Amino acid sequence: MSSRTFRALQERNARLFFTGMLVSNVGTWLQATAQVLLVRDLGGGGAELGLVTALQFLPLLVLGLWAGSVADRVDRRRLTIATQIGMGVQAIVLGAVDLSGVATIPIVAGLSLILGLLTAVDNPARRSFATELVEPEDLGNVLSLNTAVMTGSRVFGPALAALLVGVVGTGWCFVGNGVSFLVLIGALVAIDPTRLHKAPPAPRSATPVRDGLRAVWADPVSRRTLVLFIVVATFAYNYPVSLPLLVSDRLDEPDRTFGVLLSVISVGSVVGSLLTARLREVGERWFVGSMAVLAVATVALSLTTDPLLAALVCVPFGAGSAALVSSSNVILQTRTAPEMRGRVLALGAVAFLGSTPIGGPVTGVIGDAAGAVWATLYGGLVTAACLIVALVLRVRRPAAPPSDVAH
Repeated sequence: MSSRTFRALQERNARLFFTGMLVSNVGTWLQATAQVLLVRDLGGGGAELGLVTALQFLPLLVLGLWAGSVADRVDRRRLTIATQIGMGVQAIVLGAVDLSGVATIPIVAGLSLILGLLTAVDNPARRSFATELVEPEDLGNVLSLNTAVMTGSRVFGPALAALLVGVVGTGWCFVGNGVSFLVLIGALVAIDPTRLHKAPPAPRSATPVRDGLRAVWADPVSRRTLVLFIVVATFAYNYPVSLPLLVSDRLDEPDRTFGVLLSVISVGSVVGSLLTARLREVGERWFVGSMAVLAVATVALSLTTDPLLAALVCVPFGAGSAALVSSSNVILQTRTAPEMRGRVLALGAVAFLGSTPIGGPVTGVIGDAAGAVWATLYGGLVTAACLIVALVLRVRRPAAPPSDVAH
């Protein structure tokens, strides 16, 4: 990778932030993987996995846009520190419940809901704070590096969980995640606020959420990018639900193999994110190409019966999914005004993570009723349909330049 891929890291504040993010996100994926394995150990199937996943992301769907409007008006660094402390406490409590032997699926689901409430506020605050670390011309680079760090941590987190669960159990994985938050909190405290490139605070409005939606909807490219991404994210990004079923029912492997495949997906995700970070301009062509890769890889993954072949397919699967996330974020951010960043990033998070309360249970029910193949395959078919729509729209409506307000 050339130096331009990592140009945002020339800034000390960015190096601090991404170092803390990497360690913290390894812990986050350690917990996410251990939570799946805990639910399975407690007797949960596809429906239970879908329910726990849905409760974790439901607050983002309901509160995400409101939280984005808050992030546009307050000090994003201080808000992120507060939410990170809360998420660390949640992880420690979940670990204590598990280690004490009183964990049940309803308790795990309830704690997932609490984590979801914290995430709904943290996501737009933390991600919009990342845009303050660099000059405006490096906005696309820092957003893509942010995705690379978040997905790259999955290379280590799930594999570490697969190793540690068999040795110390899921409870200590949760505790380990709680401790990992200290690194990011320390990095946020150490950041020099005088070197930040803060966007002007959003003016008070009686309809802040509606203002953000209106800003995105007014631009044809942003509008179709958002709609297509919402559909794909809702039905094709549910592998925390579908992949455990594929591992046990289709590949006939132990549940811990889920963590290994998730790590392989993450290798691909890092590649997709860094390839996006190299680009000076990220447009619809890259967005549509990423969608094509994701569609083909998802269909191929659903049909394979060999663990090694599944691992190989997971690389382009991860690359396509991460590139699609990164490119959609960059397109939406560069075509809207800076004071809308919190709301626009929240809108992207609602599309990506907030759609999980819909897609997660749907995927779980399909898996229980029709089998593991269809739990994965249907997402690939939906993505292929969106790809066709995107190609038709590009032919009929060529991309227009972004509005001057975004610069």
